[in-house]
Amino acid sequence: MSDTPQSRRFLIIINPLASGLAQIYRQRLTERLQQASEDFDIWYTTDNDQANQRHLQQCTTDYSDWVVIGGDGTLNLAVNALAGTDVIMGLLPCGSGNDFARNLYRKGDDPIEVVLGEHSSRIDLGLCNDRYFVNVLGLGFDGEIVAGMYDHQPRTLRRWRYLLAALVKLLGYQEQKVALTSTERSKNEPTFLVAFANGRYFGGGMQIAPKAELSDGLLDCCWIGKASLLRKFYYLWRVFSGTHLNAAAVEYWQDNTFNIDTPNLPIEGDGEFFGTSPARICCCVNALRLKVPAREA
Repeated sequence: MSDTPQSRRFLIIINPLASGLAQIYRQRLTERLQQASEDFDIWYTTDNDQANQRHLQQCTTDYSDWVVIGGDGTLNLAVNALAGTDVIMGLLPCGSGNDFARNLYRKGDDPIEVVLGEHSSRIDLGLCNDRYFVNVLGLGFDGEIVAGMYDHQPRTLRRWRYLLAALVKLLGYQEQKVALTSTERSKNEPTFLVAFANGRYFGGGMQIAPKAELSDGLLDCCWIGKASLLRKFYYLWRVFSGTHLNAAAVEYWQDNTFNIDTPNLPIEGDGEFFGTSPARICCCVNALRLKVPAREA
């Protein structure tokens, strides 16, 4: 557990396309900060990811605390600026999926109290080539879906468009051979989906990595091999409850570093398009300082 400094300055990062809850969070948060005479600035993200990243990189030494009001994509933007720094990040989830927040908050938690509180903890991050992810990285079926949505449609209603795209893609999807190596094992065969998880959830609540922990120094790899269409539906249904690990086509293991040697496979991280393989994927231990509920500190 770490305590916040006596004198704090907050940067509030808001995705303007987030749900209506974002404005409620903004109002509650700014009222509390004003009551406490805490200094803060508000910054809204744009649709230019490179410009967003440049701006945030310039803010890493100006603030003690960042608060992200948005979903997993906005969170990923902030994480890539804060990795390896001592700035404390808090999350007010109001995106389409909020998968990372499922690792952090439980029913009854008030995220406002958490981001204003005194409890923080160091957590791990994943790194894919030169880009960080805080939750889950995927390739294969999942990577192709996100790649198909990238820069083609607005981000509004993204969760429902993702589910529709997944259904359409599933009907005609052909597994591709993936060459993967890690300390624990090697694979070189067709796969439906492979995920590298720091957190447990992706795809709007699918528990792809039920054994994942945010601070264990490892990434959890979930490999789902070639299967019939009916089996694919069955496995995806089981992933929602995290009961897929004993399925015949599923392999699951933990490691610190993975290499994908197959070229031109689309990769998604935290629901964002990361580019294509080949890729080196590794766990960066204690890379982010995160505001957490008191029980987690």
